[in-house]
Amino acid sequence: MNFARLSRALLSFLLLLAIPSRVLCAEKHIQSEWTFGVDTQLEEIYFPEDYGQDTNKSLFKLELDPTAKWKYGEHWRFNLRPIFIANPDNKSEREKYYFDPSETYFKFQKNVLSIQVGFNLVTWGVTDGYNPVDIVNSRQIFDPLKTKKQGALSLIISESLSWFDYDFTYIPKARESILPGEQSRWLPREVFVPQVPDNNLVLILPDNLRYTYGSNETLNSALDNNFALRLQKSISIFDFSLSGFDGQALYPIIEPQVTGNIIQVSPKTVVQVNPDVVLNTKSYRVQQGGFSLVSHQWDFLFKYETSYSQPHGDYVNLPGWIHENVLGLEKTFNFSDGTFIGILQYSFLNTEKENDSNISLTEIYRRAWMAGGRISWKEVWTASLLGLYDSVHYSHFEEISIGRRLFDTWTLNLTADFISGSSENPLGLYNKNDSYRLSLSRSF
Repeated sequence: MNFARLSRALLSFLLLLAIPSRVLCAEKHIQSEWTFGVDTQLEEIYFPEDYGQDTNKSLFKLELDPTAKWKYGEHWRFNLRPIFIANPDNKSEREKYYFDPSETYFKFQKNVLSIQVGFNLVTWGVTDGYNPVDIVNSRQIFDPLKTKKQGALSLIISESLSWFDYDFTYIPKARESILPGEQSRWLPREVFVPQVPDNNLVLILPDNLRYTYGSNETLNSALDNNFALRLQKSISIFDFSLSGFDGQALYPIIEPQVTGNIIQVSPKTVVQVNPDVVLNTKSYRVQQGGFSLVSHQWDFLFKYETSYSQPHGDYVNLPGWIHENVLGLEKTFNFSDGTFIGILQYSFLNTEKENDSNISLTEIYRRAWMAGGRISWKEVWTASLLGLYDSVHYSHFEEISIGRRLFDTWTLNLTADFISGSSENPLGLYNKNDSYRLSLSRSF
C-alpha cells in the first residue's frame, strides 16, 4: 500500500474514532478532569523546478498533533501536546519521520506563581517573522524559511509581582538543532559560500553532488545549563520587557570539508568542488540581552525589539557580536463581514565580522523590509500575503495563501511561495525552491 493510500485510511479512521472526550472524577465535587483531542493535517507540496540529482520534486505529509489535558483541583495541571510528521517518500532519510514532545509538562499554579516542569516551548519577543530574542528553543530546520521549535526539557518559574512579572527558564541539557537531510533541496546545490575567517572562499558545486554529515562538536559546553530570564512591565499604553539568555546558539556553525580544483584566487578563492562534500558542525554558546516595547496608540500597534549577542570562546569561525533591531507597525481594519490586519516591519543589524555566507539566515535581515496582511471574511474565508525584501543582496520572498473552512470542521488551504535572488546570497540560495502547497486539516 503506498503512503498516500495509507494516509487516507488513517485519516478516515481518525474521523470515526478520534473525537474529543472528557473524563470526570468526582465525589462531592469535581476534583479531576481529562480532555482529549487531535489536530490532523494532510499536505501536498510541489516544487516546479529540479534542484539537485536526488532530491524531491513533491512531498506528501501527514501531521498529527494529539492533545491531552489533565486538571486536578485548582492548582495542578498536565499538558500533553507532541507532534508527529510522516513523510516516507522523502529522499532525505532523517526527514521521513519526525517526532517531538513539543509541549509535554506538569504545572503547579497558585495565585500569582506557576512552576512548570517538562518539555516546554518558550516564545519571547513581539515582532513577526524575524524575532531576535526568541532563541531559547532549538529548531528543526528541514525548511530554513519555516522552522519548527523543539520542546526543551526545562523548568519554568513565572510570577506576577506588584511592580513587574518575571519568567525564569532553566534547561539542564539543551537539544541540538536538526539540520536538513543530506538529500534536501534546502542545502546548497549550486554555490556554497561558507563562513571562513578571511571571508574569501566560494565553492562551485558539481551536478552530481553527494552530501554527508561528518563530525559534530560542541564548543564551550554549549548544551549544558542553559538559562533564560525575562522581566515584563506595563506602564499606561506601553508594555516593556527585558530578557537575558546564556546557552546554545540557535544555529550551529557549518564547515564543509571538500576537495577540488582552484579556478580563481583573487579577489576571492573559488574552488570547483569534487562530488563528495562532508559537512562538519559545531554547536557554540552565546550570551544575549534583549529589550522589547509594544505601544497601542492612534489605532496602531507599534513594536520595537533589539538584542545584543556575544558568542563564548575564541574559536576562529565564531560569528562575533551581533546587534539586531526590528521596528514594526500593525493596524487592524474592520469592515462588513470581516477584518484585515496589516503589518509593516523593518530590520537592521550590525555585526563584528562581515559575513557573506549564503547559509546565514541572519544575513537575510541585515537591512530588510517585510510587509504583509491577513484578511478574514464571513468567518469561512481567510487570505494572506507576505513580502520580504533584502535591500543588501536585492533578494526577495513572497508568500500568498488562501483558505476556506468547509462544513464547520475542515479547513482547505492553498499556499504559493516565490523566492528570487542570486544563489550566492542568503535568500537567493533557495531561488529554485518556489513551491505550491495544498493542505487539508481538521481538529477533533
